[in-house]
Amino acid sequence: MAERLPDLADADVLHERLRELTETVSAPAVASAPAVRVSSERRAKFWTRAAIAVTVLIIGATAFTVVTAPRQYEPTPAPGQRVGGVPAPMGPQKLSRQDLKLRAKLRDVPMNGPERLVPRIP
Repeated sequence: MAERLPDLADADVLHERLRELTETVSAPAVASAPAVRVSSERRAKFWTRAAIAVTVLIIGATAFTVVTAPRQYEPTPAPGQRVGGVPAPMGPQKLSRQDLKLRAKLRDVPMNGPERLVPRIP
């Protein structure tokens, strides 16, 4: 320190300057013990509640996943392929006049058929 500040090389001058400094500059304000305790307790409550909230969030997400997740593996169906040598599936064929007459007759009088066509009511 004497190399940087040659005028303070003497110990008496250094002590005198330090004494003057302590008299002119006030010490920083220190919080009281109750204030420090209240602040620490408030911070501890905050972090405890935050940890509990995160834990509840994780439990809720896990429960949601357990409820909505599939229970077993369901493979995707294979894409359809054309089968050779088989005719394309056709819809119902057109009804002939005789078929149309029979259908109309059956619709008009459904319960007048033979006994085997009438349902039995227990």
